[in-house]
Amino acid sequence: MAIAVMGDDESASSLILRLSSLGFDAIYARRGSRAFAKVLEAADLILCASPREVADTVQSTGRPPAPVVLVNPGLPDAAGMLTAMRHGVIDVVTTPIGDGEFGERIETDLARARPTDLRIAGQLDNLERDQRAGRYIQLRMLPPSPMAIDRYRLAHHVQPSMILSGDFVDYFRIADRHFVFYIADVSGHGASSAFVTVILKNFSRRIRREYHPRMFSNPGEILGVLNRELLDQALGKHIAMFIGVVDLDTDTLRFANAGHFPHAIHAANNGTRETHFLEKPGKPVGLFDDVDYDVGTASLAPGDSIVAFSDGVLEVMREVDLATKEQRLIDAAADHAPDIEALWRAIGIGNGSPGPDDMTCLVIAREA
Repeated sequence: MAIAVMGDDESASSLILRLSSLGFDAIYARRGSRAFAKVLEAADLILCASPREVADTVQSTGRPPAPVVLVNPGLPDAAGMLTAMRHGVIDVVTTPIGDGEFGERIETDLARARPTDLRIAGQLDNLERDQRAGRYIQLRMLPPSPMAIDRYRLAHHVQPSMILSGDFVDYFRIADRHFVFYIADVSGHGASSAFVTVILKNFSRRIRREYHPRMFSNPGEILGVLNRELLDQALGKHIAMFIGVVDLDTDTLRFANAGHFPHAIHAANNGTRETHFLEKPGKPVGLFDDVDYDVGTASLAPGDSIVAFSDGVLEVMREVDLATKEQRLIDAAADHAPDIEALWRAIGIGNGSPGPDDMTCLVIAREA
């Protein structure tokens, strides 16, 4: 950052030499010279060698283009100090002063003089670094994609609207005969919603350790447990969530829906390309004390897929009405499941650009 020095030739030259020896970029702003105005405009800090110099600077420039520091032999008298204060001097450095202390004072004054927008930019840079570190942790919490569980293939794609995501997916084997999967959309987005995804991951671990066999036939019970936990923690967040439990012995899916929309899609591969939504009512978890979730069932034949999207994809689809958007999701699942990348492109979000909301796709497919 540049420092302009004002004063008589001898005092200004002495200050410039001292500043230069300490590593500062200093230049003489000689009053009356052609470069005077340009030197002041380019300065981040102005050093004046006397109270009179401060007054003359203000008089000649109106409002100085940079903060002013008075460097004076000893403290100015009362009148000189009052003049300096009236003219907006941000610091008074009394000489003699050691090089170390002098350098620290100038560094402090430069920091105070730094424009607000630059300080904000620095804070934003720090915030972005923190959020990117958080994004790395979030990615580590997600399950592998793709992943195989017996004869099923599971894959996901999560695209946040900002650096951190309020969407989350997980899938894992539970006991020998079943596996669980879910797609969750935390209310809002950004850091506060991303925090709740950590709770979801911990909840997944608890299910694996502390499951009850009746959860295999009633995944709504899992949603009920999560609902109580969120209410107890009083985070002010709720979650829309679709959860399924697959019985590997019977190839049967049991599912429950906690306010998740659009509904998950069952794409059958039985020669008729029958594809339909798995519609079940249910309230989001974390909002109401008394919740009850209906359980739906579906048989998964060879080649069948379950496809689930978060509602962020609806925001970027070009269709005007909701019914047309839902039909496009159905068509995409019928034509492209279980290829998750093809599904992503088919609904118009294959270019990787973020949307106004987090966007997620989850695919569970039985091998043909």
